[in-house]
Amino acid sequence: MNIINKYDKTIKTKTHLQVYCKYIMLLLAFFLVSLPSQGALTASDVAKKTAALINGTNGVSATFSITANGKTVKGSVKTSGKKFFVSVPQMSTWYNGSSLYTYNPRINETTVTIPTAQELMESNPLLYVNASSAYRYSFSPVKRNGKYVVDIIPSNQKQGIKKLTITVSSTTFHPEKISVTTGSGTTVITVTSFRTGVSGQASEFEYPKSRYPKAEIIDLR
Repeated sequence: MNIINKYDKTIKTKTHLQVYCKYIMLLLAFFLVSLPSQGALTASDVAKKTAALINGTNGVSATFSITANGKTVKGSVKTSGKKFFVSVPQMSTWYNGSSLYTYNPRINETTVTIPTAQELMESNPLLYVNASSAYRYSFSPVKRNGKYVVDIIPSNQKQGIKKLTITVSSTTFHPEKISVTTGSGTTVITVTSFRTGVSGQASEFEYPKSRYPKAEIIDLR
């Protein structure tokens, strides 16, 4: 009789323990679901991470193609912080952090300006990837495996840009494609290679006047 009573008591104890464990697990599951996701990145976070790579002092070396109005040109860019050098067949551009030098080989002419933010973006296509309060960020409804696709809408569209869409690697945050939509159409910048940690000499971002001794210099500063 004692053995039977002891067995019944053991069964009841196990049953109570199982119910208790299930209760704790339900509470834990509810608690975890209720917590905000700490690892999820916002569209703004993605843009900031990519912009930080482009504007970093470690330097970037990249190649790209630009397609607009049915035509495609290829080019390269090297950056160090705010400084950059961009080369496309039609022109070469140097920005030393204050002055922008643009050399046109067709007419052998170099123009010097103090550029606006818009002019810098037009000179260096990577700078379209920006992160500031002047833009609204959202994930695009277009999905690509292993990529972040972010739509960027300027708060002030008087500058001419209606929308930017950037495609970024979800592992490296390297930019892969930048679509720029204006009132006149869409320009697509495809980044064909992108390397960080490429340190350059300060002279690489200065206009090499000795290389173009006969070029006419038009200083608009």
